[in-house]
Amino acid sequence: MRALTWGPVAAVTLVHLIALALGAGAAAAWSQVLLMPALAVVLLGLPSDDRGPAWPWALGALAASWVGDSLPRVLPADARFLAMVGGFAVAQGLWIVAFTRVDRGRSPFAWTLLLIVVAVALLMVTVPEAGLLAPAVVVYGLLLLTVAWLASSHGWVGALGAALFVVSDGLIALGAFRPELVDWANRDLMVMATYVGAQALFVIVILLTRSPDRTFGRAPRRGTRVRSSRGRHPR
Repeated sequence: MRALTWGPVAAVTLVHLIALALGAGAAAAWSQVLLMPALAVVLLGLPSDDRGPAWPWALGALAASWVGDSLPRVLPADARFLAMVGGFAVAQGLWIVAFTRVDRGRSPFAWTLLLIVVAVALLMVTVPEAGLLAPAVVVYGLLLLTVAWLASSHGWVGALGAALFVVSDGLIALGAFRPELVDWANRDLMVMATYVGAQALFVIVILLTRSPDRTFGRAPRRGTRVRSSRGRHPR
C-alpha cells in the first residue's frame, strides 16, 4: 500500500477530529467535506490495470458519501437530514455491489446473528419515533445490515469496518429520533471517528480484493486455495 496516498486521509481526518474536539465549527464543517475526496485519492492512485472489478463501485460509494456529507450544508434546515440519509443510502447500495463484485469468504454465524440483533434493536427504538420517515428508516436499516454482513465476509478488516459503520450510523439514527439516549459530550466526535474508520477499512478491503494473492487481513476466496501471503500487505 502506497503510504503517500494515505497521507491526505490522515491529515484531513486529524484536522477534522481536532476541530470537533475543540468545538471549531467552521473547521470541522469544511474538513468533513474533504474526508471522502481524500479516500478517493487512494483509489484513484491505483494503476488502471490494477484496480479490480469492485473499484468503480467503491469510488461511487465514496462519491455518494461525499454528497451525504456536503449537500446538507447548502440546503434549508428541514431538508438537510433527508439529503444526508439519501446520499448515504446510495453509498450503502454501491458498497453492496462493490463487496459482491469480488470473491469473498463467509461471514461467521455468530457475527451475522449479532448484526441482526443490533439492527432489530435499533429499528425497534427508532421506527416508532420516525413518523412518516419510518419506511425510509426500515429500508436504510436493511441496507446497513446488508453492507455490514457482506463486509464481514472479507475477513477481519471488513468485519471491523462493518462494526464501525454500524456504530456510526446507529449513533446518527439515535441522535435523530431518540436524542435522549445519546446525550453525551463528544458524540459527534465518536460518530465521525467511526465513520471515517469504517470507510477507510472498506477501501482497504477493495485494495485487498484486487487479486486472490492479496489475503492479508481478509478471508481467502471461497473454494480456492491461495498461495501464502505472509507479510504481504495491500499495495
